[in-house]
Amino acid sequence: MKVVFSDARIWRYVISAMSKFIDSALLKANDKELIVKGIDPSKTALIEFKIPKSSFETYEVDGEISIQLNLEEVGKVMKSAERDDKISITTDEARITFIFERRGVPRYFTLPLQTEELQEIPELSLDLGNEFKMPGDVLYEAITGIEDVGEVLWIKGDEGRLSLMSESDLGEAEIVLSAEKGILEEAKVGNPGFTVSYGMEYFSYMKQPIKVADAAVLKADAEMPAHLQLIFIQDTQLDYYVAPRAE
Repeated sequence: MKVVFSDARIWRYVISAMSKFIDSALLKANDKELIVKGIDPSKTALIEFKIPKSSFETYEVDGEISIQLNLEEVGKVMKSAERDDKISITTDEARITFIFERRGVPRYFTLPLQTEELQEIPELSLDLGNEFKMPGDVLYEAITGIEDVGEVLWIKGDEGRLSLMSESDLGEAEIVLSAEKGILEEAKVGNPGFTVSYGMEYFSYMKQPIKVADAAVLKADAEMPAHLQLIFIQDTQLDYYVAPRAE
C-alpha cells in the first residue's frame, strides 16, 4: 500500500484523540476507501475515520488490506506532523512507514506491523430523531466552555435549539446554540424536549478534531448513543459514537 494525503494535521489530531482512550485500531483499505476504526476497552465509544480514494493525491492499494495499529506508538509518530505537511503511508509485509513532507523535505518513521489477531469492530447504524449541524469551531468552543464544570455532559434539544450543560456541587454551566441566531446551520428535531447525558471526558477527547472540522453534525436522542459526525476537507469524515450514561 502507498497512499498520500495533503493534510497531515487532520491525521495528527484524529489519531491523537483516539490514542487517549483506545489502545489499538484497525486500518482497512480497499479499492474504494481507507478506514481507521477503533473502540475503547469499556465499549463506551466507537470511532471511524473514513477517507475515500478520491481524496488522496496517490492511492495504490493491492486488494484489501487490514492492519492493526498500536495507537500509542502511532500517536507518538503523529506528533511529528507539522503545519503544511502532507502525509504518505506505505506498508510491506513487516512494516508500516509514515512520511511527512514539507517543502520537498521528507521525514520517515517506520514501525513494525502488529502480529496479534485482528480485532473486529462492529458496525453501527442508529436511528436518532434529532440532528444539529454547526461549524466545528462552534462545538469546540461550547465543549471548552463547560467541560471543567462537571464530569457529565447533558444534551437537550428543542425546536431550533441545542443546549449543552454540565453541573457539579460547585454550580452549573449551560450553552445554548440556536438556529434563530444563525449559530446552528441546521436543526432537525423529531423529539422536542429530549434530554440525554454522557461522560464529559468522551467529548473532551475529541476537541482537536472538532476544532479543525469544516462542519460538525451532532445526532442524539433520549436514552440513545450520541453520533458525532465531523466533516473535513476533501470529503474526509469521522463518525464518533458515545453510549449514554447509565443512571
